[in-house]
Amino acid sequence: MAARGLGLVKLSVLECTEEKGGIMEILLQFWGLSLNQTILLVAALLVVVDFFVPTDLPTHIAYVLLCALVGINIHAHVLIKLLCALLAWFALVAFHYCFWRTMVQKIVNTFIAPDRFKSGAEALVGSEGSIRQIDGNSMVKVNGDLWPCHRVEDTSDGTKVTIVGVTDGVLEVKQTIRGE
Repeated sequence: MAARGLGLVKLSVLECTEEKGGIMEILLQFWGLSLNQTILLVAALLVVVDFFVPTDLPTHIAYVLLCALVGINIHAHVLIKLLCALLAWFALVAFHYCFWRTMVQKIVNTFIAPDRFKSGAEALVGSEGSIRQIDGNSMVKVNGDLWPCHRVEDTSDGTKVTIVGVTDGVLEVKQTIRGE
């Protein structure tokens, strides 16, 4: 009986595609969106996923879907459709590597994971350390490591400082006041 029921379901889907014009009608009936709208929605979701996944793969899949959409909607010879889809893909990839990646990284660094891409000297801003004078050069000892710093007046070896910034890998420090 179960096999018979599956056959009826398969038959009714086939009848639906023959009667109402194919996959587009099935999508409209069950999903509520046309094929074009479904492809656009999936592409948009993949682009949003790109903000949370550290790879470009979701965005490139979205680009392929958008290029397929271009090819589907051009009413011309198959080779012209293919050529237009390829041109659209090249344009999207150029856009991706020229603008999109840097924009996504700025948004991620600012709003989603601000501390994620900080490393090296930039990660030390706000930390406390102590001044060390080595061969006439001012260095800051932070977390057991020595970092070059701009000379701070009125400091001697062992003075406690707070790192307030970084310029070209050189720490900018201010003397830690006891009440802070």
